Amino acid sequence: MSNKKTGILLLSHGSRLDDGEEVIKAYRDMYREEFSDAIVEYGFMEIRKPGIQETIKKLTTENDLDKIIVVPVFVAHGLHTKKDIPELLGIESDFNEETKFVHHHHHDHGHHHHHHDHDEEKVNFDGEIILTDPLGIDTRLYGIIKDRVFDYL
Repeated sequence: MSNKKTGILLLSHGSRLDDGEEVIKAYRDMYREEFSDAIVEYGFMEIRKPGIQETIKKLTTENDLDKIIVVPVFVAHGLHTKKDIPELLGIESDFNEETKFVHHHHHDHGHHHHHHDHDEEKVNFDGEIILTDPLGIDTRLYGIIKDRVFDYL
């Protein structure tokens, strides 16, 4: 990791509970430990601070970046990774507004989404922003699932 011009944003959903922040912070710390010259921070899509804009502002204020790689630490694509996060980042998305998709998430699960908790507008960054895929289907994650089950067999 000798490219000082690239910043990395590990993006978590955000929760009122502290657990999610402990996890994403630990992943940031692991990344920094393995790549000591990496420019890596963590942030949250909603509910918790720092938000996306705040984190990118921190990355770009402290470093002269050409590129920011945003990694959504989510299990799978969903409305957040396809629509909300690209909108907050001000980047193109392949999300089709014509898709007859009804977002009942907050009614079904008893929590409300507060996309404007951070009063975030599109990020102010002249360089390239890359949004990676979420974690997805991976045998390494399957190994963790097996471990969780085996713990209780």
